[in-house]
Amino acid sequence: MALPKVDPDIVIERLMHVFRSVGYDGASLAELSASTGLKKASLYHRFPEGKVGMANAVLDYVGGWSDSQISGVLFSSDPAPERMDAVLNSINILYEGGRLACILRAMGNGTAEEIFRDKIDDMFQRWITAFTHLATDLGHDSHEAERLGESALIKIQGSLILARSMRKPELFQKALNDIKTDFLT
Repeated sequence: MALPKVDPDIVIERLMHVFRSVGYDGASLAELSASTGLKKASLYHRFPEGKVGMANAVLDYVGGWSDSQISGVLFSSDPAPERMDAVLNSINILYEGGRLACILRAMGNGTAEEIFRDKIDDMFQRWITAFTHLATDLGHDSHEAERLGESALIKIQGSLILARSMRKPELFQKALNDIKTDFLT
């Protein structure tokens, strides 16, 4: 029997929506199936490792996006202020202005923490490295650049938690503006 014709990226995005909404532990196979529009058997055919395979595919997708939209941009040869604006805009879109949870946070809790820790740590470290590189390009010494790289990730992740918990997406917007100010001063 042929698999239903569903764009693989759409399947991943729908899986990501479920994981982002309820976390790895909260995502049931029934919910993942309903979200993708695929029967459980079709999901297992596409992801023989089951839910772990689905989650790994989501994290790989996010990693690819991150590499192109964050690291790739921040390491490009474009002027540093333009790179910063492009990346902060991409991050703003990714999290719908502070209204969406971070998939990495959602996948880093409960039983998923041990399973995906290395992959998530690697992605966070790549963001820090890329932001550190940008800070260096903007003229900050290596120590300050590293501090700014870590601070950018802390502000992004921390403001996402607050923005969603308090239903104040403007907190996320403020954090993105603060990052820009920190890097450019």
